[in-house]
Amino acid sequence: MSTVLAVTADLFWIGRVKAAAAKLGHEVRVPARALDVTQELLDEHTKLVLVDLHHPKIDFVDTIRLVRGTRWDTHLVCFGHHTDAARLQKARDTGAKEVWPNSELDRRLPDLLATLE
Repeated sequence: MSTVLAVTADLFWIGRVKAAAAKLGHEVRVPARALDVTQELLDEHTKLVLVDLHHPKIDFVDTIRLVRGTRWDTHLVCFGHHTDAARLQKARDTGAKEVWPNSELDRRLPDLLATLE
């Protein structure tokens, strides 16, 4: 079983990710603070990190750097509002290779989760 780290405070995304992951037997953890992100990355079962670029308490730049600096082999997907091109670009500039608008995450989530071990 793999663990998905959903760095979001948005109840829609939390519910959506948990429902899709449960169908495949994956566990979803939702960190409440930046320290929790660090602790979850130490878990070898964490295979996917989803980062909401609009999280009100956890800075996405710090989170991207943390994931890239500690778990470069972990799949990282950042997502945000399609109208916020500056934030999407900043995530790319920080080192996120996969930066999707919310609609793309919604469309691709089941396939993304199916690729986890």
